[in-house]
Amino acid sequence: MIVDAWGQHPTLRHAQHEMFASLRRWNRQEAPTEQLPLSETLRAMDRGGVDRMLISAWHGPGAALISNDEVAGFVGESGGRLVGVGSVNLARPMDAAREVRRCAGELGFKAVRVLPWLWGLPPTDRLFYPVYTVWAATRCACTAWHRPASTLRDRGLE
Repeated sequence: MIVDAWGQHPTLRHAQHEMFASLRRWNRQEAPTEQLPLSETLRAMDRGGVDRMLISAWHGPGAALISNDEVAGFVGESGGRLVGVGSVNLARPMDAAREVRRCAGELGFKAVRVLPWLWGLPPTDRLFYPVYTVWAATRCACTAWHRPASTLRDRGLE
């Protein structure tokens, strides 16, 4: 079985976001004007021989570009091929901790992902402590990716 462990099914908000402008230029693509159907992601998985994919919500400073509820909807429509991975608003740590519980319980997600680099913080920042505590209590997997050279070095944490 082949599992893609780092996927997203983009919402229109996500696909149109300015942070992806250079990627669109590199691929010579315009920003989409319509939501990509889930069937396209599933067909791409078929073409690549991918049996299952973990799809992530995406919450950064400012807003959710792919919400946990949207991911839950995609998972529900996928016939068991997609596995939900949540994301939380780290600007509100206690709300984020409650959302991790909801992801693990109500939504049935197997992991919650945060991107410390997106928030300009090292993964050891105290802002993450409530989220890490709930991850441990719910046994929901934790993925906290960081850019090893930038956020850690800037704070003397290498």
